[in-house]
Amino acid sequence: MTPPPSWLDDLFPFPTPPALAKVVDIAWEEGFLGTDLYEEGLYDPYRVQGSFALPFDLCEVPQAPDGWEDCYPEGVFRRHIVPFWSVPELLPFADLGSGTYIGWVVPAPELGRTDHPVASFGHKKPGVIGRDTMDGLAFLLALALRSGGEHREAQVARLAAELGLEPRPEYGVSPDGSDAEIPLDLAAPTGWRHEPDPSGIGIGVLAPHDAFADEYPRFTGEIDAILDDASRLLDAGRPASALLGLTAAYHEDEQRIPELYPLWARAYDDLGRPLLRERLDVMLEDHSG
Repeated sequence: MTPPPSWLDDLFPFPTPPALAKVVDIAWEEGFLGTDLYEEGLYDPYRVQGSFALPFDLCEVPQAPDGWEDCYPEGVFRRHIVPFWSVPELLPFADLGSGTYIGWVVPAPELGRTDHPVASFGHKKPGVIGRDTMDGLAFLLALALRSGGEHREAQVARLAAELGLEPRPEYGVSPDGSDAEIPLDLAAPTGWRHEPDPSGIGIGVLAPHDAFADEYPRFTGEIDAILDDASRLLDAGRPASALLGLTAAYHEDEQRIPELYPLWARAYDDLGRPLLRERLDVMLEDHSG
């Protein structure tokens, strides 16, 4: 018997961390391989994205394997997702269906890391809920258990067994019932540093020491003054400090993105972060739309 095709690891702009890869394998099996479409040689990516095996939706639509016919002649809509009130450095992998997402904090894609801290964001202030993907999945399973129901319990039991986790509904909950946040540790490499967001809302900037100035950028007040300061820092070869001010200014007023965009994009270009530049383009498109 011909072995079933494997899903293509193109869901995210870096190799899917092993813990999440196991989860996607289950979604792939449940949403496609065990259906009539497999027998017919057809592929429906949305069955994988919203698999009944998972207590959340995947944020990306997996492409059809080579040689398999897509169910949708017009093709599948694939694009970056940047949730509302989010920033390009936050890459979601789980959609809770309530405007809240769970995803990675990836401030410097050029480092090529294989795993990242995990945060909850979208329609809320970002909050770090895990040191890595496995922690993020443990939080998601606990969230599903707290929602109750036999179907949810069956989903969690299967995923927990595959991941080697002990499902605990109290995981990630503070005494007051809110999400328990943990400190953001971006493990700055030698010669780098992480500067927290001066607005107190975002994740800040991780970059080489020499990309920062010895002063804090302007991020409040008149937009022209903010832009003048960012432009001066960029011209001085300090794109990390410019980025720090521009993202903080965005958190102070999300409606400023059309004015902030040109210098924000330049800061990503100067830091060599094309992935984040692409995601910023999506933010501008969403705002304009």
